[in-house]
Amino acid sequence: MVKLFTRKLDNKKDAILVLAFSFAIVFLLNILSSYVSVRFDMTAEKKYSLLKPTKELIKNLKDVVIIKVYLQGNMSSDFKRLQQSTKDILTEMRAIGGKKIEYEFIDLVAGKSADEQNAMLQDFLSKGLTPVNEQTGKANESKLTRVYPFAIAVYGGREFPIQLVQSQIGFDKKQTINNSIISLEYNFSNAIQKLTQYRPPHVGFTTGHGELSSLELADIQQQLAKLQYQIQTIDLSKAYKVPESFDAIVVAKPLNPFSEQDKYKIDQFVMRGGKVLWLIDPTTAEMDSLKYNPTGQFVLDRNLNLDDMLFKYGVRINTDLIQDINLCNQIPLVVGKMGNAPQTELFPWYYFPLLVSDNNHAINKNLDPVAAFFASTIDTVQNKEITKTLLLHTTENSKAVLTPARVHFGILQQRPNPQYYNQPNLPVAVLLEGSFQSLYKNRLSAEYLAIGDTVAQLKFIAESPKSKMIVISDGDIIKNVVRPDSSSYPLGFYPYTNQTFANKDFILNCVQYLVDSQGLLETRNKEVKLRLLNTVRVGNEKTKWQLINVALPILLVLGLGVGYGYWRRKKYRAVEVK
Repeated sequence: MVKLFTRKLDNKKDAILVLAFSFAIVFLLNILSSYVSVRFDMTAEKKYSLLKPTKELIKNLKDVVIIKVYLQGNMSSDFKRLQQSTKDILTEMRAIGGKKIEYEFIDLVAGKSADEQNAMLQDFLSKGLTPVNEQTGKANESKLTRVYPFAIAVYGGREFPIQLVQSQIGFDKKQTINNSIISLEYNFSNAIQKLTQYRPPHVGFTTGHGELSSLELADIQQQLAKLQYQIQTIDLSKAYKVPESFDAIVVAKPLNPFSEQDKYKIDQFVMRGGKVLWLIDPTTAEMDSLKYNPTGQFVLDRNLNLDDMLFKYGVRINTDLIQDINLCNQIPLVVGKMGNAPQTELFPWYYFPLLVSDNNHAINKNLDPVAAFFASTIDTVQNKEITKTLLLHTTENSKAVLTPARVHFGILQQRPNPQYYNQPNLPVAVLLEGSFQSLYKNRLSAEYLAIGDTVAQLKFIAESPKSKMIVISDGDIIKNVVRPDSSSYPLGFYPYTNQTFANKDFILNCVQYLVDSQGLLETRNKEVKLRLLNTVRVGNEKTKWQLINVALPILLVLGLGVGYGYWRRKKYRAVEVK
């Protein structure tokens, strides 16, 4: 009975054959794995998977991209999580790009003196890369540690700096790190795109209608130039057309009316697939006029002659002024004197709303509030050919004041009544996408059309291909404050409160979305859920879960071993008895 039903491997030759066969299978699998790469992302939000635009960008690389990451060394668990996520993204990029993607993590502190560290720090600061100071160690022996959450991508002898962490108003450290993890794919793919593009995107700033000056646009133009955009100005009143070499134009707060000729030039640029970023102030409200007029400023329609054109494209900018009592900037006002020195205090100025978003698009994803100054509302026009996306709006406690109206500081003498601020989420920035109809369709004479047809570049086009434009009803969103010495504050910096708002990031995202044909900005829509533990429960049940995770597995293994030994003894004792 035992010989018939109990199989034993007594033959050494058979055992050697089985072992050799097992080694051969493992060896062949290893060889096969070097040629075939299979990766499975089992996370719910596909955290470790790259989006299609990034994959296409990496597959089309002509040369090697080297990415040097300086997020290395002593750091907290939050930054270690960012470090691991960075490694995961770069590993996935290398899995797709092969030898065309190389990366290394560099410790800037190890083996370097304080002078060497400071010299490197100054070099990185000059490139726009900022380190982060954080407390590390235990509570009774905490110390200040400098972390370098940035990287540099190198391609073809050129380099592009990448800031991996950017501080955000209203977010704690864990949320900021989580948002930074979400942006990793975009940051790296954007750097690779900028380094490998065959020509920089051309962006034109219009002049000739009282638009913002070069000093007032200095910071955004310098930032675009750093990001390898080619920046030019175009005087619409002198040019015979908007050059087709421009990928997009920016109309930044014009003060004077547009002639029909200038409107036609913009219209035909749009009809040929050109993109436009409109920043329009429809009213005459200005803080400088208000300061020097004790009775206030009488605000009127600026009459820019753009209403019919924007209406044709799908929006209407209203000649009103937004007030928001829930979220707004402050202004200094003189409340008295101490001796001969005036005493000032900061008061909330409801005409300076801080705009928020629904995080519903790559342009406004994870943005801080955007500072606005005398903004107006936007209405969208029903048009099935045009898709409208609301990018920025006010909070729940806002309202629109129709013009003509008098703006004065007297509204600050009384506490506002919330029941009168009952127009929530007033639109201020809208994205339009689709095929636009020309304003001049069926409006031009046959003689004019015949003359235009003789020159290919001037031929009238009645409908655009799939295109996009962004309309913002406040021109000051792109304006940086100019110091008395003619130098410029960073865009979004508000000197009265020393706060920096997200104006620069928002405008940069707008420009990139307009000119980006590969759709890389869409990678900012990625979601990575922050699954935090309940810290109170962790503290109360610490011992319990330590025993479950440490002691219980050991006890289970011991129990299984004892049970298996008892079962074997019982089984073979019964066989021997038979």
